[in-house]
Amino acid sequence: MLRPMWDIGNRRDDGESDLDIARVWVEFAPGLPPGARAPVRLLPLTPSRWRHLAAGDRITLYETAVAGGTAMILEVQPPSAWAELALRR
Repeated sequence: MLRPMWDIGNRRDDGESDLDIARVWVEFAPGLPPGARAPVRLLPLTPSRWRHLAAGDRITLYETAVAGGTAMILEVQPPSAWAELALRR
């Protein structure tokens, strides 16, 4: 499971992007090769920082200082009990 950083619109006091971490897993496939597209699920490390997102929003993935991809939000669900346990691992 990958834990990249995401630019979800949060900003630091100096106006720069304040990146947020979320676990990622690919739906219906063993992985996601570079340049490919697939439905994925995100499990934010700090869910409260993600509450402003809604279906249709675009967010940017960062594994390094360079953007590595983008995602469009299809659906937002509150964290489940299972998700809360997964975050503790």
